Amino acid sequence: MGYTASLGRRLLLILAAAMLVALVVTAYSLLEYVDKEAEEVLDARLMLTAENLLRQSRRHVREGNLNEVWLTLETVRGLENAWLGKFANADKMVFGKDDHAPEEDDVRSYIWLTSGDGKVVVGQVLPGYDPNHPKEEGLRTVRHDGAEWRVAEVRQEGLHLHVAQRDDLRAYLVREIGWKLMEKQLIAIPVIVFVLWLGIRRGLRPLSRLSEQIASRKPDNLQPVELEQVPGEIVPLVKSINELLDRLRITLESERSFTADAAHELRSPLAVVRNVARIMSKSGNLAEVHQASELLDKSAVRMADLLSQLLHLSRLDSLVQADPSGRVSLRELMRDVVGELFPLASDKGMHVAYLADDEACIAGDEELLRLMFRNLIGNAVKYGHQEAEIHTRIHEDTLLIDILDDGPGVDAGELPHLFERFYRSQLAKQKVEGSGLGLSIVRRVAELHGFQVSAANRTEGGLAVTVRVPSGTWRPALDEGSVEEKRLSRTSSS
Repeated sequence: MGYTASLGRRLLLILAAAMLVALVVTAYSLLEYVDKEAEEVLDARLMLTAENLLRQSRRHVREGNLNEVWLTLETVRGLENAWLGKFANADKMVFGKDDHAPEEDDVRSYIWLTSGDGKVVVGQVLPGYDPNHPKEEGLRTVRHDGAEWRVAEVRQEGLHLHVAQRDDLRAYLVREIGWKLMEKQLIAIPVIVFVLWLGIRRGLRPLSRLSEQIASRKPDNLQPVELEQVPGEIVPLVKSINELLDRLRITLESERSFTADAAHELRSPLAVVRNVARIMSKSGNLAEVHQASELLDKSAVRMADLLSQLLHLSRLDSLVQADPSGRVSLRELMRDVVGELFPLASDKGMHVAYLADDEACIAGDEELLRLMFRNLIGNAVKYGHQEAEIHTRIHEDTLLIDILDDGPGVDAGELPHLFERFYRSQLAKQKVEGSGLGLSIVRRVAELHGFQVSAANRTEGGLAVTVRVPSGTWRPALDEGSVEEKRLSRTSSS
């Protein structure tokens, strides 16, 4: 899999491209503005020249001195022609000198005086100029000899004076300003790009330090990455990395704990299996072999139960949250769990009762909830004498599920430790075999669902374990009437 381009390089290219676009837009806008302003200024100068010449020509015409008119117009035309030639032949152009640029003796200005009927009185007319248009004085643009000509016409007392100039000066001004603008920008762009490169390199330096910090870590170092001197833009990324490291640490600790717990708890039953196997191999007494085989079977069952509990606990430790999308009917769940435990309850002559004030549906993982209640009700059957009860009630929008037994209960000092892993009360150790993992599994399932679980001794004897399901994670099911007692398993004599 190939790597994407460097972040710094991409930023530099994007900024350089943005600068180039900004340069083009700025140059175009400025040249357009200069072209407009230059046209206005030159048009005003052209009209002023025409008005002054008409004023002088009118006086000479009244005196009948047309030679003076001709001399005045030709003098001004010569001066204008020479002045415009400097700009038309200027070498300082953006694209160099035009191959079709006019020569020194080209005519760049025409000035002529006409009567009201369009007859030329004095001067040379711009070729192709229509004297009948426009009908009013003012400015117009005429195409002649491959170039644009700007013509100003002023009228007074039956005399029309025309001044025509080729538009070389305006084009020169626009090109000259454009070249200067481009020249300055072309010098400035490399400098700005270099400064941007230094700035981007310095700005991305914290990323390089963060990369070096993570790369230099040892494989077993899962401590959070330090957030000091980390830019605010990448703080969410570093926090996500820290969360991932924390989950990975929890997973690895869970695996190590599982391995250590399994090795520790399996040591005793494996030792029993080895001793029983040794006895069976050396004993010649059939009764002893039969007794040893029963003990071997019990040890195998204990190991299977222990491994099953350890695997359940390992799976639960790897989860962060239970899937909340499931909808579990509490009545159907209790029916299935009690059905699984019916043989054990029947062997002990116990019955299990499910008493529900209200029925409910719980949001959660059905398999995990089944595991939790199987452990709770299984403990009630295992440590009870004659009966175990499951009560369902609602208190202040909280669903309470009580699992009650009539067993020996637990010493008050041992209650806070009941949900710890591998913890077993003294009475439990004396009366019933177990691994001490059942209630820790219950607590873990409750944590994954956002439930609370607690245990207390009953005043009439036995233990009461309460599961609190908060509002928002359950909803009432269809009401089937008042309090109903469902005998899900009965005594063997009934």
